[in-house]
Amino acid sequence: MLHLNAVRGIVPDERPSLFSLSDRYGMSRPELMVFHRIYGLDRVPVWRDSINELISSAVRGLLADADVNPERVKWLIHTHTGNQVSRVGEPLLYSVRRRLGLKNARTIGMTANNCATTISAIQLIERLLAGADPDDRAVLVTGDLAFTPIMQIVPQSSVTGDAAVACVFGREGPGHKLLASRVDVYGRHARCQWQLEDERAEEQAEYPGRLARTMALTLQEAGLTWQDVRYVLPHNVNVYSWRDVAKRAGIPLELVYLDQLPRLAHCFGADIFLNWQLADQERRFAAGDYLLLATAGLGAVFAASVLQYAA
Repeated sequence: MLHLNAVRGIVPDERPSLFSLSDRYGMSRPELMVFHRIYGLDRVPVWRDSINELISSAVRGLLADADVNPERVKWLIHTHTGNQVSRVGEPLLYSVRRRLGLKNARTIGMTANNCATTISAIQLIERLLAGADPDDRAVLVTGDLAFTPIMQIVPQSSVTGDAAVACVFGREGPGHKLLASRVDVYGRHARCQWQLEDERAEEQAEYPGRLARTMALTLQEAGLTWQDVRYVLPHNVNVYSWRDVAKRAGIPLELVYLDQLPRLAHCFGADIFLNWQLADQERRFAAGDYLLLATAGLGAVFAASVLQYAA
């Protein structure tokens, strides 16, 4: 069984107000008020260094916190939504591997499911570690910089911030047990921001029900019901859509951990594990709790994982 051994997130201290970034988004104050009052967004993390340094910092901190032997890390997987830019001849993950001394790690980049690629990577890690030595580890790092206008805003939905989170997985504990993972793809929406109007209208109308369905089916695969769930750890798209998803799922909105959304904005695929780390720091969990991680990616990809928390 796959175990999540440790989580380490990096969120920049610089978090300007949504309103101070109006030029960045090309929106008027009334438009920004919709994002603030209705969608629940307030602060936006901004990273001033390179993507290389952001990801390296997350992985470096993870290895130190979890006391992981770098030689036992056999896979370093980076999930990202945006394209990564690095110097010619030195791919991003190769540089991170070299800097951190992960000499035995194979590197893999994944992006096909956008913000939901994090869950796709967990499924891959489960298969990779199934045939590995019990002491082998896989490190998953997810991080993006919102460095282009098209990445800085999700129209009629959210604004994005800069952050990264690294996780280490093993076949055995100590750690949190992965009970189930699921990814559902509705391929007719693969045009993402460039969809036709009828495609976009269908995606928006079906979004809450599709995410609620994926969450329910993931719980079913884990042998659980909503009554067993301590928290849903969400992607931080906005409060408004989660209110609709919760209604479709038949659960109270309070079950969804949205406390950090105003402070983090939407940090792409990192959201679910950033929320895990922050809720854990607030001592929201107890040993044995069942936690549901739920996210969605542009292109109508819906994904979820169920883990059992270990003290």
